[in-house]
Amino acid sequence: MKVIIILYTIVILLYSPVDCRLCYDCSCEYNWAALTGSCSSPNFQSNCMLKEYDNQYCIVQSSYIDNMEQRYFQSVAPDLYQDSHFFQAIETISLSNTVWLPTTISTISYGCDWDGCNDPSIAQYLPESFQMNINQTVLNSQLLNGQSSAQNCYLCTACINNLTATLCQTPSCTDGICYIDEIHNYVATGPDNCVYYYTSACQTFYQTPYVRIRAIYYIDLPVERQLEIDEIDLACTKDLCNSPGTVEYLKGQIQATVNIPDGFQPTQPTQPIQTIQTTQTTQTTQTDQPNGAIAATLKRLNVFLYFIFVLLLLL
Repeated sequence: MKVIIILYTIVILLYSPVDCRLCYDCSCEYNWAALTGSCSSPNFQSNCMLKEYDNQYCIVQSSYIDNMEQRYFQSVAPDLYQDSHFFQAIETISLSNTVWLPTTISTISYGCDWDGCNDPSIAQYLPESFQMNINQTVLNSQLLNGQSSAQNCYLCTACINNLTATLCQTPSCTDGICYIDEIHNYVATGPDNCVYYYTSACQTFYQTPYVRIRAIYYIDLPVERQLEIDEIDLACTKDLCNSPGTVEYLKGQIQATVNIPDGFQPTQPTQPIQTIQTTQTTQTTQTDQPNGAIAATLKRLNVFLYFIFVLLLLL
């Protein structure tokens, strides 16, 4: 009987899943004005090593401030995502005189969950991959209404579950601009467990109207679940335009465009890809890190040896 128990335990341990993931772990920067930076170094990609993570997704992220781009290749916890395969971006639509400019990207990321999928070579494709826009007629009617400056804005920090709730004061905002920081993650948030936790205010007219969108696009989910709008912040000159109702309306008007360039095919392989396996072998040799399969086997073996030790003590 004891022999049967031991054999049965071996089978369970060797076939039980261990969620290990190999992700590239490095960063670089690039100055687009000077055309210089570590991202363009011939040695950067070869020096970017694979690292093993448990219960994580791989991610590549590009952030832009003026002419500077910072790229990160790392892992991310899966807690905040519906699925492991996605684009995530923060993008802004700004007004220039009377024309809304093309959407600018502050941050854009690509997440995936197979070994080596955040390869540094794919970062160059991110700016073209996921873009959002809102029709200019909609922006004009909801945020401007022909006004060059606001005269009245909502003023409050509120936590509500119903868009019809009226909690804000509406003081004069002469020659100002209305602003709202509104969070909506499709789950109850905030200190009072509310759906809409936001701040509305009147600001001195030192900036132009804009809409800032933070969103995730899930590549493999059904169409009705692909686009998730996490947050919209906006500044506007139409009186009382800084309300959750305006934000919710604009969410429904967002047009998302996903473009997959020829050199970037974010498709999970159904079979192991030889080039990825070769890269992993080379990198793990340099960093003295075992690959995912070996690491998983070692973990199971450790558990098994511990079980045998305990069993021998009980004999």
